[in-house]
Amino acid sequence: MPMLTPSRIAIVVLSLSLFSFLWTLGVPYQNAQPVRPVIDHYDYKNVHSEPIIPAPFIAVPTPVGGHRWDDETRVGQTVLPGPVETGVEEYEDAGRWEDADRKKGEEKGSIAAAVPTTLITHVGPAPGDANATNATDKFSTPTDAPSNTHSSKFCKDVRGAPHVMVVVRTSKAEIAEKLPAHLKGLLSCVPNFAIFSDHSGQIEGIPVYNALEDIGGEAKRTHDEFHEYQKMHADGDHKPDAGKTKDLDKWKFLPMVYKAYKLRPAAKFVIFIEADTSLSWTNVLQWVNRLDYRIPYYSGSPIFIDSVQTAQRTSGIMLSQGALRRFVKSYDELYTSRWEEQVGKGCCGDLALARALGDAHVEFYSSWPLMQSEQPSTLDYTEKHWCAPAISWHHTSASMLESIWTVQTNWTAKHGWDKPYLYRDAFDSFVTPHLEAKKADWDNLSQDTKIIAPQGRQQQLKDEEDRSKKHNQDGADAAGVPPSMRSLFSHREDDKPKEIDWDKLAETFKDAADTPAHCAKACQDIEDCLQWRYKALGDGECHLGKVLRLGRRTTEKDEKWSSGWMVERVGKVVEGWACKEVKWKFYQ
Repeated sequence: MPMLTPSRIAIVVLSLSLFSFLWTLGVPYQNAQPVRPVIDHYDYKNVHSEPIIPAPFIAVPTPVGGHRWDDETRVGQTVLPGPVETGVEEYEDAGRWEDADRKKGEEKGSIAAAVPTTLITHVGPAPGDANATNATDKFSTPTDAPSNTHSSKFCKDVRGAPHVMVVVRTSKAEIAEKLPAHLKGLLSCVPNFAIFSDHSGQIEGIPVYNALEDIGGEAKRTHDEFHEYQKMHADGDHKPDAGKTKDLDKWKFLPMVYKAYKLRPAAKFVIFIEADTSLSWTNVLQWVNRLDYRIPYYSGSPIFIDSVQTAQRTSGIMLSQGALRRFVKSYDELYTSRWEEQVGKGCCGDLALARALGDAHVEFYSSWPLMQSEQPSTLDYTEKHWCAPAISWHHTSASMLESIWTVQTNWTAKHGWDKPYLYRDAFDSFVTPHLEAKKADWDNLSQDTKIIAPQGRQQQLKDEEDRSKKHNQDGADAAGVPPSMRSLFSHREDDKPKEIDWDKLAETFKDAADTPAHCAKACQDIEDCLQWRYKALGDGECHLGKVLRLGRRTTEKDEKWSSGWMVERVGKVVEGWACKEVKWKFYQ
């Protein structure tokens, strides 16, 4: 029998194949690995060795400048880096920016590393200012917030607080009156803030920066509004006129925004307010914590000026870092050649800012009703506002700023920093305690319709009353009640109009303007009337409102008003506005 038979060959081949297969399984083998994609081609760039947005420097300030930091409560506050020249390369790449300064070997965590290369502002004395002190040193850091209590230290450390900068715009004419309330209230909780004015100096040891110092000499010579500015800086004893310094405001905006960024380029959000703007710190932080700072946000309460949608300066303007980086790049390119001339021709600073941000390709986002140009007493409380957070108010006096701040601190003490303060809560705090059926010497701003008595009506009522007394009319139910008042009590339920046309109420309620009682009765008979006010001007005026407002107490100098609310009806209306969710939504 031959040695190599077909069956033996087949067995040998299968054995070798099996041996090779087993050998392959037993020997380590480097499998092919997937290659990770290169994101934004960073392999070909000088990648940062530190975070894109550096953490704030935490340090204990050294005693400089007349020992202004000797207060123990200031130890451990955040010290901001000084103004630096930052690159704005690739500012449209969703926040992945490269800052030229950060490539120059600065030591991480060193305050001295932030060398001011631009905007070296001389903080000089503010002559004539009662609150100003001499300051001859160049500033190297923006302002640390004043701190007096343990609670103020705590509110500086709330989530997001170190990433928000607040900028207050004021003037020498008003700073002594309006700024102290902010320093004791809001700014005591803000780790990073700056005060810009039309002069340099200090208030309570806090630097005040001159927003106008870099305006071109030609502009200062050719525009009349700078006459007051020149007087103020030429004569230290000159007390500036508040009305005239208001005309300078429009020139402050663009340099102020630019310098604010240079002071704090790491800030994720910067909010610009006026001296009489009230800001809810807890609501601000909860708001911005919901937003991406890399998106170029330009936001505020909207208003159209010269057909341009603008964020009102009065209620506050919010700019994200994404927007600021674009603005700064365009500022360097366009301010001297275009923007400064436009400011001179325009009406106001908020319009100048809106146009400049348009040139920088920054889109406007309306934050109404979150940011308001009203006061708690003048706001029209409706269902649209009710469940939205109340972030800002305007036209608030120093005493009102203190009252609002007290309410805010009580709120955070009770509810913490994660529950927003809504307009519903503002209504409970500022409006509900004052609601009465009738309130003398009070104007509650009812304004949905006005009923004016015809000329000679009061004389007619007086004549009728005299005749009633003379004829000694019968009827116990009518005893002591003038005829003009009988109609007040004679309405039956069947007499009430089924459908009310508010534009024609004067035809239906002809006697509503006779007396305050008639006016109140007319409101009672109108199903959706919530409040009324009466003025004894001429022959009488009755104003009715279907929107809730508080108004204010009148003085001897004011017109004589009396007001009232349908208190039970108001309670039922607001009860129906239950807040199932908080309305943070942006209305673009």
